[in-house]
Amino acid sequence: MTDEIDRNFGFLLYDAARLMRRDFDRRARRIGLSRAQWSVLAHLARNEGVKQAELAEVLDVQPITLARQIDRLERSGLVCRCPDPEDRRVRRLYLSELAGPILAELRALGRQTRAEALRGLSAGQRRCLIETLARIRDNLATGESALIKPGEEAHD
Repeated sequence: MTDEIDRNFGFLLYDAARLMRRDFDRRARRIGLSRAQWSVLAHLARNEGVKQAELAEVLDVQPITLARQIDRLERSGLVCRCPDPEDRRVRRLYLSELAGPILAELRALGRQTRAEALRGLSAGQRRCLIETLARIRDNLATGESALIKPGEEAHD
């Protein structure tokens, strides 16, 4: 029974992601940001100018939870809330200049964690892994998984 669970795709994927987060957290601890805060910064770096509600959706968190994180990051001088020129009720989020060096350091730590996670895999295995995970993500994001009845397996 234990062997079946250890080899189960979902358990392995979850456990690998958990261990990667733990490794990154250990490396990032000295920067002084929580996981939630560096996650906000990383997503905001890819989506500068986004509305706060849109970022909450991307991060899959409640808007009030994100608002608290943004408040802390704004007090730290890492994030700026700017009025939307089209809708004065809306604030758009931007990184401050202070965020640049911190993001560079977080990216370097991320590269270290990925290198550790992928140690021993050939370039071809890495490519195959990334392609496979992207396909799985896309399948689930587009709702294709809803087309598979319980008890059936997906086949190509």
